Amino acid sequence: MKRYGLKGRFSYWADVVSSAASNISANKLRSSLTIAIVALGITCLVGTQTATDCLALLLSGAFGTSAERISIRSAKSATGSSAGRESPEISFIQAVQFASGYGDARQMSIYTYVPTPYGVQYAGGCLGPQTTVVACKGDWLACNGLSVGQGRGTGGIFTPGECIIGRSIASQLCRAPGQKNSSGQGQEYGRQALGKQLYIGGKAYCVAGVLQEQTSLLGAIADNSIFIPMEGCAASCSIDFTVGRDQADGLAAGRASSLMSRIRRLRPGADPDFETAEGSAAEKEIEKLAGNLSGIAFIIALLTLIGAAVALTNIMLICVSERTREVGIRRALGASKADIRNSYVIEAVIICEAGCLIGTLLGILCGNALGLYLHTGSSIPWDWILLSQAISIAVGIAACALPAHRAAAMDPVAALRCE
Repeated sequence: MKRYGLKGRFSYWADVVSSAASNISANKLRSSLTIAIVALGITCLVGTQTATDCLALLLSGAFGTSAERISIRSAKSATGSSAGRESPEISFIQAVQFASGYGDARQMSIYTYVPTPYGVQYAGGCLGPQTTVVACKGDWLACNGLSVGQGRGTGGIFTPGECIIGRSIASQLCRAPGQKNSSGQGQEYGRQALGKQLYIGGKAYCVAGVLQEQTSLLGAIADNSIFIPMEGCAASCSIDFTVGRDQADGLAAGRASSLMSRIRRLRPGADPDFETAEGSAAEKEIEKLAGNLSGIAFIIALLTLIGAAVALTNIMLICVSERTREVGIRRALGASKADIRNSYVIEAVIICEAGCLIGTLLGILCGNALGLYLHTGSSIPWDWILLSQAISIAVGIAACALPAHRAAAMDPVAALRCE
């Protein structure tokens, strides 16, 4: 078949695509099954990666933005100590000495978790057992990337007898028994909760502020938390502080560990009996987890697409045997081996691309459904979408290589004699 100029080539490929589409339409069931198999593999690939991106947004939001968070807390057991022996807690005096001695921190907070054996009481009853009470000194909220939405309490400014609560706590205080949250009521509950009384350990606290809704793992935990000012000396304390990203090179945590070791009077070279955790370490773990999930999704999708390639190869071989006479007529009318080969290649690529488009759409919808549930916003993994397109084209070409070769190698005379 002669093709001259750009117009001739365009007309030729238009005819090839039209012929391939007609052949696909003539075999709806077989083509639909192959498209479904390809779509399943691409849905797994794109959907898992989209969901992974949403989870990464949720988790990474818990570790600050422009600052690096470092935490110091008591170890469960002293390294190098006798088996079963617990390490000494960080006392309030030691925490205050550290806060005054470490001068490179942007924000500094001392905190402890308050036991509530009798629960947290309010006028309408008792809060659930999942409620956490944190007594803090300094700006614990800013250290952990949280902020107040209604009322006051930013910058650690809330006086004894006042507290800051999370969104879930505000909802429990304001909604009627048995009533469920409805959209748009979060802000209203936050305003209504201001000034209400909570009773913790027999002491009354007035709600001075309600946390802003957070799209992070820590924000989800803080939704069920109550923050009260630390009064007096706590028996067991932890420390959170932040340093600038320019200082977050691993040395800041080392300096903090060295200072706390001197405060606790540990021997030089002795293993610390406390734990120092960096936010960047958690972020690296999140990136590693996301990479592992992406790799698993890629392997599953690849195995599914291999199955689709085998199914498509069988379909194309059947099509070659069924259309033997058609191939002979086309060859008799002047079609070359390349023309025959191209028609089968385009047909296979169309099937794979149709499955890829359906799978990409389903994957984005499924992955972002998780993001919508977790309130992390939407995510579209463009790099994986482009990769899935390339894989689909490669699968289509590989699947039709043998059938296209057989069709192009047919003897025209023998093909015309076939019934």
